[in-house]
Amino acid sequence: MPKIIAPKIPRSLTPALEADFTDNYTKQTKFTGTFPLRETEQLVIDQSYFENVFFEGNHYPKMDLTDVRFEKSNLSNLSLYSSTLHRVSFHDCKLTGVDLSDSLLHNVHFENCVLDLAGFSFTKFKAVTFTNCELTGAEFESADFKQFSFQECQLTDCLFANTSLNGLDFTNCHFDKLTASIDSLKGLKVTEEQALKLATLLGIVIE
Repeated sequence: MPKIIAPKIPRSLTPALEADFTDNYTKQTKFTGTFPLRETEQLVIDQSYFENVFFEGNHYPKMDLTDVRFEKSNLSNLSLYSSTLHRVSFHDCKLTGVDLSDSLLHNVHFENCVLDLAGFSFTKFKAVTFTNCELTGAEFESADFKQFSFQECQLTDCLFANTSLNGLDFTNCHFDKLTASIDSLKGLKVTEEQALKLATLLGIVIE
C-alpha cells in the first residue's frame, strides 16, 4: 500500500462566506453548506477544508487543489476534468458520476466514498489509494497507475481498457465483472475465485 502524504491544513481557517476569491483563488478557507461559487474554470484552492458541502453548479474544470480535505460532501456529477489534486483526501463523500478524466492525482486518498460511474480515463495517479469505496461502473481507460492501490473496494463493471494493472492487488476487492484486455491484466494479483471470473469474462473455457 503506497504511503500517502496527508493534506497540510492550518488549524485557523477563514469561513467561506468571508473568503477572498480574487482571480478564482483562495486559501486557508473552511467550506460548509452550499459552495459559494457557481460554475467557473481554473479555480485554485489551497490549505482548505470542505465539510458537508454541496455544489450548486457542476462545471469546475481545470481545478487546482493542494492540501485540501473533503468530509461528508457531495461532489456528484461535477465536471472536474483536467484538474490537479495534490495532497487531497476525501472521507465519507459522494462522488457519483464525477468527471476527473485527464487529470493528475498525487498523494490523494479516497476513504468510504461512493464513486459509482466516476470518470478517471486518461488520468495519471501517483501515490493514490481508494479504501472501502463503491466504484461500480467507474472508468479508468488509458489511466496510469504508480504507487496505487484499491483496498476493500467494489469494482464491478469498472473499465480498465488500455490500462496496465501490473503490480496491483485486487484480492481484497469485489467484482462480478469488469472490462479489461489480457494485456491489461498481466501482473495483476487476484484470488483463485477472481481468476475464474476473469477467465470467463475473457471467453476462456475451463473444464
